[in-house]
Formats: sequence, structure tokens, C-alpha cells
Amino acid sequence: MVHLLREGDRELAERFGGTTGDEIDKFQSLSWRSGPGGAPVLAECDWFTGQVRSQVDGGDHVGFLVEPVGGAVARSGAVPLGFQAVRSIEPGHGA
Repeated sequence: MVHLLREGDRELAERFGGTTGDEIDKFQSLSWRSGPGGAPVLAECDWFTGQVRSQVDGGDHVGFLVEPVGGAVARSGAVPLGFQAVRSIEPGHGA
């Protein structure tokens, strides 16, 4: 499951990127439903799910090439949340 964040979603980026599930329930107080395979789908986000076609080892991270097989657009025409808007968020877990 991949959620696509838009301008105005910095708080979501901080919640899911700057904290750990060890500290809080990241989905508490958010509107979501169960999606394909039981994965949580956030109510106000565009999303897609798919098949992993390949992986790239990036040292302390792994990148995935995903072929989309389903999804939905919740906010057509909304501007994506870019890296510059979230670059100051400290990761919840160290590398």
C-alpha cells in the first residue's frame, strides 16, 4: 500500500516518518478503512497497491519497483507534497 501525500499533508508526513510505531499508534484519530488485503487506506489520501517487481539495495534502505494493480484518487488536481517541504523531518528510527 502506497499513500500519495499532497500539499497540506505535512502533519501526516511527520506522523508516519518522524515517529515510530513503538511510541504511538500512528492511525489513532485518523479516518481510515480496510483496503486490499486488509491494508489501511487513509480516507483523504490518494493511494495504490501493487505487485513488487524488483528491489534495489540502498545500503540502509531498500527501494521497491511496484507495478500498480489498484488504487483511488481522493484529491484530483492536488499538488504533491515535495521533498523540500519535508526534508527537515527527523526519522523516527535511525538508519
